[in-house]
Amino acid sequence: MSTRRNRVVFLDDLVDEAVDLAYEEVKKRRGDELDEKRMRAIAEAVGVGALRYNIVRVQPEKGIVFKWEEALNFEGASAPFLQYAHTRCAGILRKAGTRPSWKESLGALVVHPSEHELLYQIARLPRVVDEAAAKDAPHMLAGYAQELAGSLSGFYRDCAVLNADSPQLRDARLLVVQAAKTALKNTLDLLGVPALEEM
Repeated sequence: MSTRRNRVVFLDDLVDEAVDLAYEEVKKRRGDELDEKRMRAIAEAVGVGALRYNIVRVQPEKGIVFKWEEALNFEGASAPFLQYAHTRCAGILRKAGTRPSWKESLGALVVHPSEHELLYQIARLPRVVDEAAAKDAPHMLAGYAQELAGSLSGFYRDCAVLNADSPQLRDARLLVVQAAKTALKNTLDLLGVPALEEM
């Protein structure tokens, strides 16, 4: 795209292509599990989210280099990666059934470094929002979302939640997952990226 060379890309076409490409990915991953209507809804959220995120993640004074492979990557610095992190939290909480209430004794059980890193990232959210607003820098939220999702991924890798060593540790980790889901949803909402319950 170059306005000086009179080469333009219409937003409607870009959105349609994003949704079509997202649909292909959803169908490949979940086509045998989901009906057509649900796959289309997920594709719409993933495609639109990918476009929004790729625009907002770049500092306003810098040029945007847009690549479909990066925008729709479920494992990289992308909206689908963030949406999948939120979906993973939702899935854990769904499987758990009931949600524990906070008890002071549960806090003493959260000792793994990956738990601490995730809680640190969750606690940063208000400060990041304030700073991004003060500096008119939404890209800071996009960067924070990636750090939060990365910490969540490390937590998920290192710390069993549903199969924790004790019921109390399970409850403590479920509360960590709930907090991460809330922080991620709030960040995605601020970025205009849909937070999905399933993908």
